[in-house]
Amino acid sequence: MGAVIVVAAIGYLMFSGSAGNTAFFMTVPELQAQTKDLRGAALRIAGKVTADPIQWDVQKLSLAFTMGEGEARIPVRYKGVKPDMFQAGADVIVEGKIGPDGVLVANNLMTSCPSKYEEEKKRKPAKEKA
Repeated sequence: MGAVIVVAAIGYLMFSGSAGNTAFFMTVPELQAQTKDLRGAALRIAGKVTADPIQWDVQKLSLAFTMGEGEARIPVRYKGVKPDMFQAGADVIVEGKIGPDGVLVANNLMTSCPSKYEEEKKRKPAKEKA
């Protein structure tokens, strides 16, 4: 009987702990289409840093930028260390929530760089000498 209660308690804790940390993963156009419905929800958004001005305050570790895909754009605010590869055109994944002002307030910012293997795939193989 005691083992059943322990197993049930562990199952409940696992379910309730993971339910609160669930994040919607989507692109900027998908987010833009559903912004009002997702205010306050944990989000994970993939996109590119746009060429719009990037505001970086090194003293306050405060970063403001716009991310987008195609014509869709969303402003982002982040407090923390700026990733090394962060620049206009960089692929980013932002985790956070939409604030009341419509800005994505990020608690995590990750960049990814194109893989050297992707470049190698685009190259034609060298011809072997006979």
